[in-house]
Amino acid sequence: MQVIQSITIATIPTFVFAVGGEHNDREIIEIKQVGAVYEDHVHSEFFVLDGEGELIVSIENAPVIVEYRQIVEHDENEK
Repeated sequence: MQVIQSITIATIPTFVFAVGGEHNDREIIEIKQVGAVYEDHVHSEFFVLDGEGELIVSIENAPVIVEYRQIVEHDENEK
């Protein structure tokens, strides 16, 4: 399974949000892609969330570079 590790907003100046980092004194725990694909366009949106699941920042329809991290999920029945 892949999760988003960081997202870079390709603007001047460049903004980078990374899991484990901080923004406005709040630790970034998760970056979630929440956009949608429509018949005639794509709505690109990412949520940057803190440890309480609260929104720190939303990034909409911006040029971004997304870095993923591969994680391993274990089945509870495995020994």
